[in-house]
Amino acid sequence: MAVHHGGKVGKAGKTLASKSSSKQSKSKAGTTLANHKAKCH
Repeated sequence: MAVHHGGKVGKAGKTLASKSSSKQSKSKAGTTLANHKAKCH
């Protein structure tokens, strides 16, 4: 899978990938990524 850098999706991916981010921001990032995947791929 291609890794997106920059923009909302790239930020969401980084949030999910980093271990230090909070659970709340992780779930938000997961939703963002899921929406993007559903829409664009």
